[in-house]
Amino acid sequence: MSQGRLRQEYPISDQVFDYRVETQGETVRVNLGENEIELAITTQDTQEGWCRTPDGISHHFFWEWSGETLQLWMDGDLYIFGTAESRRQAIRDASVGAGSDDIVAPMPGTVERILVQPGDSVERGQTVIIMESMKMELEIASPRAGVVQRVAVEQGAQVDKGMRLLELEEVS
Repeated sequence: MSQGRLRQEYPISDQVFDYRVETQGETVRVNLGENEIELAITTQDTQEGWCRTPDGISHHFFWEWSGETLQLWMDGDLYIFGTAESRRQAIRDASVGAGSDDIVAPMPGTVERILVQPGDSVERGQTVIIMESMKMELEIASPRAGVVQRVAVEQGAQVDKGMRLLELEEVS
């Protein structure tokens, strides 16, 4: 059994989930918050399979751990979760990162469309760039309201995880 806390990073959310994973024979049960999901893993080496959600619907999924980040593709949608640290650590990290003006690539891919230009005002959650990664479109949303200072990439550019996509200045 493994357990811990995950913070949803993409799509942007303030949610933190307690999780618990238990294996019973060929069945893997995942409790994510108050929801229980039953997994049927069909291919161990690619971490791919099917899961049944509490509503009885089956979903195709694929997951990959990258350091402290879990990338989950379910029915063509991407979700990214980071391990959630203690509240004290989160507060310290938030104050250190509060001055960061960068929006970065959450994973490697290609910049398909740039939807903003320098001087544009953006709202929290507004899509600013669309990337393609692993044959899927990935909408990059602004984590906060602000004004675009600089777009650091061009359409068609290949980017690595963590690479700066644009600089955002906070609105006072």
